Amino acid sequence: MEVKTRYLIFVCFLIISCNPEYIPPENINSNNNNIISPTRDPDGRVGELEATFLSSKNKFTFSESSISSNTFSVSYVSTAQNFDIFKWIFEGGYTSTGSSTTSSGTTIVEGNINDPNTSSQVGVLVEYRDGFGRYDVTHAVANSASFDINTKSDYVTYEYLDDLEVQNSSNPNGWINNSGLWYSPSDMSTATFSVCENSIVGFYDNDDFTLSDPIDISKEFSNFGTTKKNLVFEFKIDFIVLPTLSNNLKRISLGYTPNLSSTTSISIEAGELWSNSSNESTEFRQVIIPLPLISNFNLSFTKYPSMINSNGRQAYPFNVCLRNIKIVPSE
Repeated sequence: MEVKTRYLIFVCFLIISCNPEYIPPENINSNNNNIISPTRDPDGRVGELEATFLSSKNKFTFSESSISSNTFSVSYVSTAQNFDIFKWIFEGGYTSTGSSTTSSGTTIVEGNINDPNTSSQVGVLVEYRDGFGRYDVTHAVANSASFDINTKSDYVTYEYLDDLEVQNSSNPNGWINNSGLWYSPSDMSTATFSVCENSIVGFYDNDDFTLSDPIDISKEFSNFGTTKKNLVFEFKIDFIVLPTLSNNLKRISLGYTPNLSSTTSISIEAGELWSNSSNESTEFRQVIIPLPLISNFNLSFTKYPSMINSNGRQAYPFNVCLRNIKIVPSE
């Protein structure tokens, strides 16, 4: 019985000694993500990584109030070091590169620096066909043990920047100036209107402060699509005679009119998006206003006269300065 017991103990010892100790496998996906991961290739490169890149011009503006030409291109090249594989992700971009895939308006280009079929794609030319908008760019690199991801939000932009030109015989596409009392920067004397530098200026009057009707400028915009967008501008109210107290009059306002093809026979009144009656006149102030999601619309700025005194003249005449008028995509 003792011999059998020793035999069983010996067999158990052999079984235990022949089975290697259990070691949980390394979780090679511990640093995994949806963009790129280390290759775990023992022959791959090692060392620190930084997914840096350069590009050609990536900020674009246009001054035409009707978007007609939307396509533009940006070239990119990686400046990263010590990587084996790479990936580009271009929101809103398209390219003819062989390894690219496009889905839901986003193009992905990926390759291996050691593969002659894809290594050249560390540099790529991307075409943006949707025009007006803001687009993210992501560049990612990885080697055998490390990876790095560089995402630049709104890296590429295509926005409207107004040329501040008021309509006249030589420029029929400027802001419509029915009153004749708004002037573009090219019409103004810098000595007289240095306080309104690089601005469209609305005058208080053209002779003796007797003007009692509002004056406005307006401009029609079309083909802006249904992208979420903001109107951005800077303004200043420059008083010739500064009121001691605000009289809460609507000294300047912004109007908005949708242009709907189904209502061409119906006159639509402008709705007010913004107004200001402040006495602050020393500094330009920026205004950011969300615009409705309508492709075609009209914008108008209206300057109201100040209160009229007993002599029938404006008690507090003032100029209005408008500059840096932009329409930009919003989040």
